[in-house]
Amino acid sequence: QAHLGALRRELVQLRGELVAARTGETRPPGETQAPGELESPQAAGVQAPPVWRRGKRGSEWSSRERDQRQQHRKRSVLHLAPSHRSTNNEGDMTEIWWQPFLQQGRALDVTGPDVTVKQTGLYLVYSQVLFHDPTFTMGQVLWRASAGGPGQILLRCVQSMPREPEQAYNSCYSGGVFQLQRGDQLSLRVPRANASLDLSPHGTFLGLVRL
Repeated sequence: QAHLGALRRELVQLRGELVAARTGETRPPGETQAPGELESPQAAGVQAPPVWRRGKRGSEWSSRERDQRQQHRKRSVLHLAPSHRSTNNEGDMTEIWWQPFLQQGRALDVTGPDVTVKQTGLYLVYSQVLFHDPTFTMGQVLWRASAGGPGQILLRCVQSMPREPEQAYNSCYSGGVFQLQRGDQLSLRVPRANASLDLSPHGTFLGLVRL
């Protein structure tokens, strides 16, 4: 042990002389360190703690987990554009048939005039119809048919129309947040037979977003 200590002292002294020679400094005989100079842990025989570095595999795993979390957080979205309309003369009603314009997630599906809810949750629902009809008032109704229960009106909108046919354009927009159940079916109806509508995707549309 004494021999090891002597070797360490000699190593420290040599190190001090080497530093002094490089910097052009001189130190008194026997002084191997400047006042206040700390001996390095390696020179004193103390092993420095290991430095841990994140490997490439760890970074790739973190990125994969982050992508999975973002995928789970994606909301289900369904934005619909009209394909055509049909008239139910018995109910004095015009129905709009839809096609997907933008679709994300698996909580919603569309078939003909009906949107089917496949996952229970809170939904933002919005709709707009652009009318081209000189009838004095036009409007839209968003109807919900529940499995095993009575139907319900979720949204209703009424709009006055100009009398002149060439100027008889007006849109009717409505929206709200609703708790929808799995199996619910939503359809947009105009309570008038043979209603004249603008079926362009920027004029008439229906959308749902699961919150």
